[in-house]
Amino acid sequence: MLEDIEYIAETSKTQKPARWYTRLWRACLCCGCLCNQKKKLQPCLTGYEPVGILQRAASTGDLYTLEQLINSNHFHIDECDRKNRTSLHYACAHNHVDVVTLLLDYDCSIDIQDDEGCTPLIKAAQEDNLGCICVLLWVGADPHLKDFSGHTALHHAVLRGNIATVEKLLEFNADIEAKTEYGLTPLQLAICENDYQMAEFLTSKGANAHSVDDLN
Repeated sequence: MLEDIEYIAETSKTQKPARWYTRLWRACLCCGCLCNQKKKLQPCLTGYEPVGILQRAASTGDLYTLEQLINSNHFHIDECDRKNRTSLHYACAHNHVDVVTLLLDYDCSIDIQDDEGCTPLIKAAQEDNLGCICVLLWVGADPHLKDFSGHTALHHAVLRGNIATVEKLLEFNADIEAKTEYGLTPLQLAICENDYQMAEFLTSKGANAHSVDDLN
């Protein structure tokens, strides 16, 4: 846990005033975003193993250690690893909504991009982590940002076939006609993936059905 670092005994433990979204993840329980989810430690995602102690605490959902590290003044809230991933990236990748809200309460950067151009919102969409997506969007994460392949969080949600995530992103005005580096809109991407249920849903939400003709 903390045995590999030394703390200054006189470190201030002054309480920070709670922000309006500090316990937003609990509110998500009421609206169904986190229904039936049980808190448990998850194995690290392949290719997404944390290196720094701050990122490790975020990836395992260790709130106590994370807050102690932040308050020790030995670590910056937006400290990045060698792939430019912050603790918020790891919390979103591993679906720790309570860690996400804690980091946001300490004013972490919400739209920072890693070495693949992924924001925390995009990473949450890649892993179907709807609870994290809800919190990020409520606090102001930009759904229009693209990774270095031109994919927005909406494109990734379509690739995952996750209608609930797509609906939430559209609720926060994600661009339904955004194009990847190959010029594919979310609807065209759904057709390419033979996901006709997703295609029908996007069309019902206003996607340009005529754009499908461009695939032929």
